[in-house]
Amino acid sequence: MEGHQRNLYLYDRLNARVAGVSRDQVATLEYWAEEMGLTFPIISNPIGHLGIWFGTLEEGYPMFSRKTVVIDKWGVIRYMQTGSPDFREILTLLKQLHEEEAKR
Repeated sequence: MEGHQRNLYLYDRLNARVAGVSRDQVATLEYWAEEMGLTFPIISNPIGHLGIWFGTLEEGYPMFSRKTVVIDKWGVIRYMQTGSPDFREILTLLKQLHEEEAKR
């Protein structure tokens, strides 16, 4: 999350928005975001349906595994990576999407 926060100005220049998802309650996420200095939205999903949809919720394990997902403005998943995000790949993809959008 801190890496996404550091790159937020670059994402903004490429018309990309960041949101995090967690199974924690809203109050926990508000505290956590403030402690980490996060300024982008963190979505509380205690039921876990987003984790099931993105394949980050392992059966019998109460937390999401880390996954980075890039969804284009038409709702198409363009990138998914499990584990720590590769910011170079993400920025390269966002630049490509931004250029594709400019050509339309």
